[in-house]
Parts: sequence; structure tokens; C-alpha cells
Amino acid sequence: MKYLKLCVILLLPLWSVAQHNLTARIVDKETQPVAFANALLFQMPDSTFYKATTSDEMGKLSFTDVADGDYVLNISSVGYVTLSRKLTINTTTDLNDLQMAVNQEELDAVTVTAKRPTVQRKADRIIFNVENTSVSTGNAADILSVTPGIVAMNGEYLVKNKAAVVYINNRRVYLTSDELNQLLNGYTGDNVKSVEVITNPPARYDADGAAVINIVTSTNVSLGYKGSVNGSWTVDTFAKYQVGLSQYYKNKWLNVYANYNYNPRKDLLQAESQIGFFNPDGSRSDRWFMNMDRVDRSAAHAINTTIDIQLSDRSTVSIMGNLNINENQDAVNNVETLILQNGATEFSGFNTESAIARNKNNGWVTAGLLNELGENGATLNLEASHVFVNGDANQDLFSTFFDTAGATTSTNSFNTIANLDIAINALKLDYSGSLGDYSVTTGLKFTDIATLSGQDFFDTNSGSILDPSNSDLYDYSETIYAAYAQLERDWDKWSVSGGLRAEQTEVVGDSRSLGLVNTQDYLGLFPNLSLSHYINESNTLSLTYKRSIERPGYNTLNPFNYFINDANVETGNPNLQPAFTNDIGFTWDIDNTYTFDLYYSRTDDIIDVLTFQDNQNQILINQDANLNFEQQYSFDFSVFKYLTDRWIFYTQTSLFYQENEFTGTFSNNETVRQNTTGFYIATNNFFQLNEKGTLNMDVKTTYISSLLYGSNKVEGIFGSSIGLSQQLWDNRALLTLKYNDIFLSQNQVMRTRYLNQDNQSLSLPETQTFSLGFIYKFGNFRLENREATPPKDIERTTKKTREI
Repeated sequence: MKYLKLCVILLLPLWSVAQHNLTARIVDKETQPVAFANALLFQMPDSTFYKATTSDEMGKLSFTDVADGDYVLNISSVGYVTLSRKLTINTTTDLNDLQMAVNQEELDAVTVTAKRPTVQRKADRIIFNVENTSVSTGNAADILSVTPGIVAMNGEYLVKNKAAVVYINNRRVYLTSDELNQLLNGYTGDNVKSVEVITNPPARYDADGAAVINIVTSTNVSLGYKGSVNGSWTVDTFAKYQVGLSQYYKNKWLNVYANYNYNPRKDLLQAESQIGFFNPDGSRSDRWFMNMDRVDRSAAHAINTTIDIQLSDRSTVSIMGNLNINENQDAVNNVETLILQNGATEFSGFNTESAIARNKNNGWVTAGLLNELGENGATLNLEASHVFVNGDANQDLFSTFFDTAGATTSTNSFNTIANLDIAINALKLDYSGSLGDYSVTTGLKFTDIATLSGQDFFDTNSGSILDPSNSDLYDYSETIYAAYAQLERDWDKWSVSGGLRAEQTEVVGDSRSLGLVNTQDYLGLFPNLSLSHYINESNTLSLTYKRSIERPGYNTLNPFNYFINDANVETGNPNLQPAFTNDIGFTWDIDNTYTFDLYYSRTDDIIDVLTFQDNQNQILINQDANLNFEQQYSFDFSVFKYLTDRWIFYTQTSLFYQENEFTGTFSNNETVRQNTTGFYIATNNFFQLNEKGTLNMDVKTTYISSLLYGSNKVEGIFGSSIGLSQQLWDNRALLTLKYNDIFLSQNQVMRTRYLNQDNQSLSLPETQTFSLGFIYKFGNFRLENREATPPKDIERTTKKTREI
């Protein structure tokens, strides 16, 4: 009640000012309504922009809360002569029908064609400009999938074979890959201005992340209101769908975007694996064959919003927020394990049934205050962020063991209850300006991370007995103090950008049950350099260097065991250390069309999943671990070219050598080194099938000959998809069709083979999918993004000046 009283007190001064409504109906000479005409109201005598709106489908427009005074009403629409009216408002006014004359010259000159997307290459990034192009008709996920330099693979976005960190308007997105894809699928493409693939991120970005994908949104949304509803239906074994609603609104001081998505799913995961166990003398003991069927059900809700408030000509407040609610998830897992003793012909084994119930909620909010300083374009930006994650999981597992005759010999069952809470708070201050001929950015950032996770393990085979050896409470905290500076300068033939970021990290990880405390305190220096030489208008040479860090994920530090069955376990590692990467590259760009890229990357203590088999206890263990190192030499070639006016062709190829080294924990701690020479190619063909650009087709293929994943090696990955999009109802709606993984070859066997290790697995999620999507736009969707401009006759009210 006290807050209501406060609101009333604050609003009283506004009620004392006379406010009126202004209405009209916009028609043509046949008195047919002119829909979605742009109406601007300017205050006299100084022609100050006051309000804006658009006519609806019936040609009606309305201004509310108009103060007493003199105004000019300016109405414009494509194909009509601009209409202006001088008004004096002192009461509610209805202008009735306002007739607009057809501008025949303008109509004759207008040809409805789709604007071409363009690629701009710089020393440290690729900029894919898509605003108001045929590529932007879908959603943000569609745009990323065709962006040069990005490989979309199984829900992740890779840049130079490494997972990239995603930002929106230079603000980091704290989401898992599934949550990110849900966000991007609900984010309409016409709100995306460009995508920056930053292969050598400058010091303003966090040091963790060798590459950054920055989605830049259209900041100048049309005045007034527009929105869209979207939905998709996808089927493989099971059907799943997604529905969403997007809303946009802008006036002279407020810009709001809000989106809601609901994504109920039922997913099937099938997997096959084999393990060849060994005796201590190196002879074969037995071979195990596992077949898994897993059905996951979930119904996730996602809400995200962006709000920009113009406080003054020099100050803007921006708020971005995201909330994901995914409760009442469940998974049913059935695993059949067949065991063939060496020299035997009959199988023994066991069957495992596992039921998992999960709840997970997470979200983040970022608030920033941007101030322009002086007249030289300098800015000061203060930003605060809060991220939270909380969830719990309950697993019931029951196994039945049988002999070669199929008779039951024993059973085993247990129950695990786990929970996780993460809180991240960050505060940063950035300055951008100039220092002589150099552009300079500098800033400070403080990040505090606190996680608390627990797991209770109960042996339920003969009652419900807590097993302390498999239970734990893990308390983890991390504090990062960061400072950076970046300098940039362009000459006629040269450009240079260099910076240094320093991050002081303090870590305490306390495993209560294990009695293990992991403390770290280290200073990391992360320089970056981009140097370009413009030989001529067609040829540019660039040299880049970057040092980055990968910190352990909060979940990977938990020393908990997740059992697929009694002999297959995934476990965390509280002893993980950060990994440091050095990248150096040399690029030759020709006409923003052909690019040759030679680079070398080495990561010491790289964090990856190592698959170990414990031959003595006959258990397969998948554990996050620090490898000694991983390095890669690569020669890439890419082409982005319009083969015809309606055919965009993009291909990226890579010939690379990959090598890693790690310690064989269950192989007498011997050092193991693996390598592969691989070839990668990705092609994307975008066809505009009609002159207006309303019917389009997209055909994509990817192929990787071989690749190392920790201790695993995978070969022969081939992905393929074809998509069609058709704009309907005068571009008000969009219908999309897509067929993915056409040849069912996107997933291949992963093998670990060295010394006394011999295992392999094949994971088969639902990748061969058929999808149907639909977007319907309403409100002021036709208007392009543009600023309000006063009518021409107002120029006469101001004094003419001459620029010197």
C-alpha cells in the first residue's frame, strides 16, 4: 500500500497538465484505408519531435495524452505524397478522414527486391551484415547457421574448431547450448543488424574464450509498436514443438523488446558402446556390449527482454534480462549390457533401469548506464550483472544380473539426490575515447562466483543406507579482478589494434566429504595484437596473436558420480586447473571474397573429457581432466561470393594437424600422445528463387574426416540439411521447411585405443529431423528502421546557416 501511495504522489503533477486525444483515419482517393502509414507529431515553433504512431489495418491512428499547443502532423507511406497538417490542440480532436495522394513517380521507381547480405573482413573479425536482407527473414539461429566463419554442430557454434562464447550487443550470454538455441530460435531475424565473428577478441572481452560471436541488434527500431508470433514443429522419432511471442515498442525515449518461448519436448537418445577389458598380464579378459535407450521429457519456459531508456541526449540506461524455467523434467534410461568372456560363446550380463527427475531454473539480468562525454565521442559505461542457477535431480537405478543361461544371479539398486546453486555477480566500468591519433578503450571488472552443490547417495538394495563414499557437499567460490587497455589506429595502408588484459583469480574449492580443499591464486596476463597491411583495394594481409584462458566449469568441479549403469560412470574433478591458449594467425584477404588463413594454436592443461577403463574393477569412467597440452596447425581457405544475382555461395575448408598429450591414469600413469591429420569442409548455398526474394532455399553440408576429442578420436562426420522459406500475405508471414541430417551421418563412432584401453561409443540423438516453422508479424512491421524527420516546410521556421 505504501508503494501505491508513493506512485499516486509522483503522478499528481502529471494530472495537473491538460491531456487530449488526437485521432484520424488515413485513406486514399477511393477512401480505402492506408494501413501502417507513419504519423509523426512535431511541436511548434521549433519543430521538436513529440510523438509517433502508425495507422492500423483500417487506416485509423490515435495519439493519446497530447498537451495543449501548436503542432505539425506529418503522415507518410511508401507510394503516397507526404501529407502535412498544422494543428492547434486544446481539446480532444478527431480529424476524420485524411486523404493521401498517390505518388506515381515513386511507385514507378520502386522495385521490390531483397537487399544483399554483405561480408566485411577485418584483422580480428568477420562482420556479416544482414539487416533488411533476405537472410534476416527467419530467426537468429537461422542467421548464425549461414554466417561465414561459424559452424553449427549439434547445438554448438564453433569458430576454428573451438566452441565460441556468445554475446549480444557486447554483453555476454550466460546460457547452456540448449538454452541459447531456445533463445535464438525465438529471436526474430529482422531484429538482427549484423553478426560479428571475432576470431581475435580485443581486451574488452573476458579472457576466457578463444573466439566470440557478437550478435548486434538493430538499435533504431521503427517508432511505434510491432510484434510477431512464431512456432515450430519438429519430428524424428518423437514430435516436439516451440511457440513464442515477440513484442517491440519505441517512442522518443523508450525502446522495449520482450520475448517469451515455450518449448515442450520428448527426445530419444540411443547409444551403443563396447569395452574390451584386459587382464594384468595384458591378455584379453572379456568384452562388454552396451545398448541404451533414453527418453527425456521437458517443458521449458524462457523469457528475455531488452529495455533502453533515453535519460537525456547523452545518457542511456539499458537493461537486458533472461529467465529460463525448466521444472518437472524426467528421463527414463534402459541399458542392456552383454558380457562375453574371452573364449566363451554365451553371454552373461545385466539390465539397468534408471529414472531421473530434474528441476532447473536459471536467469540473468544486466543493467548498464552509458554516458557520452564531451564532443569527441568519448563514452563511459557502468554495468552490473547478476546470474543465478538452481536445480535438483533425483535418480533411482535398479540393475538385474543374469548368467549365461539367463537366470537372475543378483540385483543392485541405489538412489541419488543432488542439488546445485550458483550465484554470479559482476560489476564493470568501461571508458572509450581517443588519445591523440589512437582510439583507446580501458576498463575494470570485478566478478564474484559462489556455488554450493551436494549429493546424497543411498544404497537401496537392502533398505536405504547412506553411502558417505559416494556422497559429498561441495562449496566453491571464485573471485576475479580484471583490468584492461586497448589501443587502435588506422593509417592509409596500415591498421593496428593491440591490448592487454590482466586478471587476478582467487579460487577456493572445498569438498566436505573428501576433506579436500583446492585453493588457487594466480595472475594471468592476456595480450592481443592485430596488424593489417592494405596492399591495394583488393588485397589485405593481417597478422594476429591472442592469449586466452579456459576456467573449469562449475559442474565439472563437483566430485559427484552420475551412473549410466553399474559399470559406466561420469564424474567431476575438483582438482581441475585453468587452461591457457596461445593463438597466432596470418590471413590474406582478396576482395572480401577469398580468404587464406594460416594459424597455430596451443593450449596447455586443456580441459576435456578423458574416457578411462578400470580393467581391475571393470568400470568405464568419463572424467573431466587436464590434458598436458593440445596443439593444432591449420591452413584454411574460404569463399563468400554471389555466383549469380540470386545465388550466394559460401564455403570454408581446413586442412589441419591436431595433437594432444595426457596421462593414462589407469595405464600405470604412462604418457599418451595422440595425433590426427584431418580435413574439414563446409558449404552453404543460399538461393533466391524469385525476383522479389520472398521464396528462398538454403542447402548446407559439412564434412570432417577426423578429429580428437580428449582421449577419443572420431572419423567421417558428415552433416547435411536443406531448407525452404516462403513469405506470405505481403511479407506479413513466413513459412519455413527444413530437413536436417539427410543421410543420417552426423554422428560417428568415438574410439579410445592405446596401451590397455580399448573402448568405443556411438551416440545417436534425434538428428534426422523434419521441421515446419511459422512466423506471423503484426503492428508496424512494414516500416524500416529510421529516425523521425521533420516536414520540409518547418525548415522555413529556422534561420539558415552556412557550414565552412
